[in-house]
Amino acid sequence: MDAVNLRAGLVPLTTLHFSNSDEQDIRQQLQQKKSEAPALFRNLPCVLDLTGLEAGQISLTTLLALCTDSGLLPVGVRNAQGEWQAQAQDAGLADLGRGKIRTAETSAAHSSEGTATVAAPQRSVKVHRGNVRSGQQLYTDGDLIILGMVSAGAEVLATGDIHIYGALRGRALAGVKGDETAVIACQNFDAELVAIAGQYRLFETAPEQAQQTVVVALTDGNLNITSV
Repeated sequence: MDAVNLRAGLVPLTTLHFSNSDEQDIRQQLQQKKSEAPALFRNLPCVLDLTGLEAGQISLTTLLALCTDSGLLPVGVRNAQGEWQAQAQDAGLADLGRGKIRTAETSAAHSSEGTATVAAPQRSVKVHRGNVRSGQQLYTDGDLIILGMVSAGAEVLATGDIHIYGALRGRALAGVKGDETAVIACQNFDAELVAIAGQYRLFETAPEQAQQTVVVALTDGNLNITSV
């Protein structure tokens, strides 16, 4: 038997996008996001999209330090050209090439040719019976089903979907390793925070869909909360 076997696999990763190259601004934004959703910033593997950055204004070494100080673990870069390529190589980061944008024209072309079905990777499922009390944190690598309430001050996290057959009054974070197809569903919505693949929404007051049955999902990078 071979000591090492190589197998192709799909590992979704959170991508960080930057709107400017100001070090202090980036640091402040990362710290703010970490304070709002600390569970997302616990050794989270991520990819840095360098599109909005200027190599002459901030170095990749500085950017990596800002990320690791916030609890992120950059493993690769996208859209690295010119000086960025050499810096990424020196830092030992994977170059994942250019990010692809799916245009409406491309979507229409696929629609006219027919629909292709892609099988989703199988995920383990954890079922938690009972309430998740304030101060508790529940995590699973896969889908999480909760037969009970998530109390205010409690936090539930999953790399896949989260389904709550009860009230969500605390924090729910799905797709924490970057799976943008993950969803959050609950029977009674009154959350403090919801997040999918790093995109989050913090509620300081009662959400618009309070007390309703909702599904939270990502659409074109936007976090949408839909009553059902």
